[in-house]
This record gives sequence, C-alpha cells and structure tokens, in this order.
Amino acid sequence: MWGFVLLRVRAHRLLLTAAVLAVLLTTSVLAMLSAFSAAIGDASLRHSLRTRDAATTALVVRADVPAKEREAAVAALDKGARRTFDGLPVHRASLITSGPYGLPHTPRGKQPDLTRFAAVERSEVKVTAGRLPRAPRGSVIEAALPKVAAEQLKLKPGDRLTLADRFGGPEVTVELTGVYRPARPQSPYWTLDELGGRGVQKLSFTTYGPLLADPSVLAGGRVSDGRSAWLATADFRTMTTGRIDALRDAARAGPRELLHSKALAGTTAVGTSLPDVLDRAERALLVARSTLLIVALQLVLLATYALLLVARLLSAERAGETWTLRARGASRARIAGLAAAEALLLALPAAVCAPLLAGPLTRLVASQGALSRIGLRLDAGTDGPVWLVGAAVAVGCALAVTVPALTVQGP
Repeated sequence: MWGFVLLRVRAHRLLLTAAVLAVLLTTSVLAMLSAFSAAIGDASLRHSLRTRDAATTALVVRADVPAKEREAAVAALDKGARRTFDGLPVHRASLITSGPYGLPHTPRGKQPDLTRFAAVERSEVKVTAGRLPRAPRGSVIEAALPKVAAEQLKLKPGDRLTLADRFGGPEVTVELTGVYRPARPQSPYWTLDELGGRGVQKLSFTTYGPLLADPSVLAGGRVSDGRSAWLATADFRTMTTGRIDALRDAARAGPRELLHSKALAGTTAVGTSLPDVLDRAERALLVARSTLLIVALQLVLLATYALLLVARLLSAERAGETWTLRARGASRARIAGLAAAEALLLALPAAVCAPLLAGPLTRLVASQGALSRIGLRLDAGTDGPVWLVGAAVAVGCALAVTVPALTVQGP
C-alpha cells in the first residue's frame, strides 16, 4: 500500500508539497506560541518578583527582643520565612537597634535630638569618609554616622560625643570613625530603618542616624536594648506560574504563624505583600494568555482556510482517479485507508519538527523588541504540552487536507 501511496504523492507533489509546508508552518507557529506562553509567564513572573516588586514581596518582621533571646528569635524567623515562601531559598538580613540616646548641645527648653546605635548589614552601606567601626576595646564605642546627619551636625571622623541614654542607663562615649551612605538607597533593606536610610527625620523632635556600630556592641549589653528588625527575601529564580497558588497560600499562613511564635513574643509587626503581588501577576498572566489565544485562533482560521483550498484543488484533480479505483472494486474503507496514509505523511514531519523548533523560535522572538531591552530571558523547552500541541495541530491540519478528498468517492 505504501508504494501506491508514494506514487499518488509523486503524481500530485506540487499540491502536497504546499500542504506539507502549510501544515509544518502552522504547527510550528502554534507550538512556538504554546512554548512562548509558558515561558513568558514564568519569566515575567520571576522578573517582576525580583525587580519591580522586590520590596513588597519581602517578609518584614519587627520585634522588641532582648539581646539574649535574639538567637532563638532568628531560628524561629528562619523557619517561618521558609514556610512563608513555600520552601524557596531564603536570604535574611537584619537591622538591630539600641534604645534612643540624646545628642549633646540641645538648646534649652527643646526636645533633645535623638539617635540610635544599629548593627547594619555592611554590604548595604558605602563609606564616604573614614572607615567602618570595629569592636570596642575600652569604654569608647566606635561608630559611623550617615552623611546627611554628619553634614547637619557638622561632625567628622575623629570627633567624640557623649550620649545620654533616654531609658535612664549610663552615658556612653562615642568616637566617630567614618561617614557612610546607603549603597543602594532603593534597596528593600532600608525599609527596616525607621528613617528609611535618609539619615535624618524631623517630627516633634529630630532623629539622626542610625549610628553604625559593630554588632558586638548591640549584643554585649554596652547599650540599651531596642527594636530588632529582619528582612527575609526569597530566591525566585526557580519560580513558575504553576506554583502561584501554593506560594500565595503559604505567604498568608506564614506570617500568622510567626505572630504566634513564642520566640517572637515581642513582635510588633509581621507582614508581606506577596499575596497581593501574586494576585496582580495572575491577572496580568490571564490577559497575556488571552491575547496569545486570540492570535492563535486567527492563525488557525487562516491556516484552515488555506488548507481547505489546497484540499479542494487536490480533490478535484483526483476525482477521476477516485472514480477509477471505485470502478475496479476499491471499497470506501480502502480509499479511506489511502487518505489516512497520506495524512500520516503530512502530519509526521510537522509533529516531529514543530516542537523541536518551538524553543529556538521562542528565544528568537524574545531576543527582539521590548523583551530584549528589559533583559528578559526565556527558558523555553520542548516539554510535554508543546509536544501535545504539535501533535494535535499536525493531525488537525492533516485532516483538514484529507477529509474533503474522502467526500468524492465516485460511483
């Protein structure tokens, strides 16, 4: 039978070549759209979570935890953060502050200007003058002051200050060793600072700082205990759209568990806007997929019209051949079998090649236009759904070519 089928194909090779090309093109484009839809959804979600929405997706915990209980609080926080981010890798940063201290030289009758010591993540600051403080060796505490605060207070490295504990503790002597500024002012880390990394806050009284000190100062009881703040951020590089529901549920349950943690009994605030970010991302994803679906339907209609036109031409050319076969005793089932064999020849190249081309075509599209300008990389592959789409479209295209031919059966 296959020899006869090949002879039929050879006799009408121009029309069948056009049909094969149409089937291959349609299947390849639809398989590429399927791969593109999945890849663009995952890539745009990861890009949004790691850039534009990075600050709002972070888990922020503020608590009044004594120095001796911070280790247990950190362990509870790490466990809660993993729960909140549904097992994704988590990075934790902290900003531990002391109680308030009054600055000297306050005008009589006015509220004293305040400052606080803080253990700040060194990677989040950049020294503009002097050096970072070291662990104290005597009674003098080394500290660095924000650049804006230093300019307004007219202080520089080498100056010494005596600060009064507003909680009634002993005074402390501070030697300024440097001036710093936030390395990345827009970093989510500075949401932990009550001054937002600006260095100065003016309300009914003015607060300067924080005074960056060595972590041992905050842990060793040399200054009064203040508020501890932690920022937990997830690594979203492996995040996919299929995980949105699970991550959203975890992001709602995790903070509630942290609020009831015994190790964080002094917790004053726990929160993340990750569920809201995921809701917005899901709506945007739905709109994008709807747009791609419209494009795919338009392509299907156009391809169907073209293939039906080719099929009608092929059917008209084979009308005499079909009549001859019927006259020589060929049954309808036999003719249908010949048409099915031709359909297999049409569908097989497209079903195999289209999924293999989906990945390269998707990356080619992503390398052009706005996607390339924002640096969005698509990891498109030939996964199961792409193969399924390729096979289904190839079979559908083949049927569109061969079914009209079966309607002309001769006498």
